[in-house]
Order: sequence, then C-alpha cells, then structure tokens
Amino acid sequence: MNYEYKIRTDLAIQNKTLNKNRGYKINNLIVKKFCDDKNNFVNILFNSVELKENREDLKITIVKELKKFLKKYQVKKNTSVLVVGLGNQNIVSDSVGIKAVSFVKSTAYLNQIIGTKNTPVYTFAPGVFKNTGFMAYNAIKALVKELKIGLVIIIDSLICDSIVYLNKLIQITDKGIIPGSGIINYQEEISFKTLKIPVIVLGVPTAIEASSIIKDVQNAQEDKIKFKEGYDLIVSKKDVDIFVNQIGEVLGMSINDVFK
Repeated sequence: MNYEYKIRTDLAIQNKTLNKNRGYKINNLIVKKFCDDKNNFVNILFNSVELKENREDLKITIVKELKKFLKKYQVKKNTSVLVVGLGNQNIVSDSVGIKAVSFVKSTAYLNQIIGTKNTPVYTFAPGVFKNTGFMAYNAIKALVKELKIGLVIIIDSLICDSIVYLNKLIQITDKGIIPGSGIINYQEEISFKTLKIPVIVLGVPTAIEASSIIKDVQNAQEDKIKFKEGYDLIVSKKDVDIFVNQIGEVLGMSINDVFK
C-alpha cells in the first residue's frame, strides 16, 4: 500500500512566505535573518560544534542576537526570566531543551539565598504530555502567573526537511512554538499571543523524516511524496548523543552570558 505524505519542517529558512532581511558571517558561521509581519527569525548555520572555536563563535552570536530580542521588547535587568527546556529526556534527539536547561544558572535562587542582584532566572523542564498528563503550556502559564515572569525563553529540538540543516543550525525566533507539532501531537501554542509576555524560542534540528530524505535524494520539488507503508520514519544522525551534549552546553552557557 502506498501513502501520500506532506513534507514537514520547523525551520523558517525553508518557509517561502518569509521576507529575507539581512545576514552576516563570523568565521565559519553564517547568520541569516528573516521576518514576517510581526515576528523575526535568526538562523545560525554552522559546520560543527566539535571544535572549541566554533562553539565560542556560536556563544558570541547567540548572545548578540538574544540581546537584540531583549531590546526589541524592552526587557529590563530586573525582569524575571523563565527558561524552559521542552522535549523527552528518554529520546536523545528530542532532549536538546532538557540538556540546555541543565547548564542554565538559576540566579533567582541565588538572589533569594545570598542576596545577589542578578536578573532573576528560573529554569523548568515540563516533560512530555503522555508522561505528566498536563500540557507544557498549562505548566508554563501557571509559573508565569505565580512567579510574575516577564520573559519566557524556550529551547527545543526541531525537525527539518533537508540533511543540510540536520545538527547544523540554531533558529531563534519570537514567533512562539507549538509543542509536539514535529510528531503531529499538537498542544497549546506558547507565544506572546497566549501568555501576553515575550516568548523567545531557540530550536535546533536534530531529526528528519525518512520521506524528506527520499525527497532530497530524488531532488523532488513537491511538498508531498508517496511512499510504501513503513517508510514514515523519523531519524537522526548516529552521533546525535554527542551533538546534543555539546549544543546543549552552548545554548545554556549563552543564556548565562546574556543575564550575568
């Protein structure tokens, strides 16, 4: 039996409805910027995170671009920040957010215990809907209200539709995110529209559908592809565990530098 499958991607770089703005290069990094009527997208392309110099360039670039989003929303130094790591810790390719949050310093705790004056930063990893019974949006909304959060930063793994971007891109956007959309397990959107405060999302493509690889190999231009039963797989690279650890540290440490 044959199936028709729509090619999916979470990357704005592959969305033809966006307007290209401007970009720049930092050594081996290429930064491309896009926008629509309300939101901005920054895509940082890199070859590898194995080299220390590449990781340092990534940190510098992420910090630079995050600060631009903070300036856009006029986020003040005393604004409470909630950093959320989405994903499933039992699936390596879906654990970028959880790994990254483990490197983020919870300065709100230090402020309360020893009276430091850092930006109050809280961290949270809500887990997955099928294990917890609640949607990430509900938990985040409750924390935003209880802790009087003024900014939410979300980190998550993404799905791309080209091998070119697999483990080679970081996307930063203020458009928000719908958890579970990569595997068609749609939940409530987490965005400025639903929380009424700025939401910045950092995403990294760590998986791709087999149908997208088939499309790549065939050099097909269609948005849909036909395949036999059993070929609708989601796959990742063999060294994804090493990559997730490295990129998670880069993302976490970058956020620390933004709010130090």
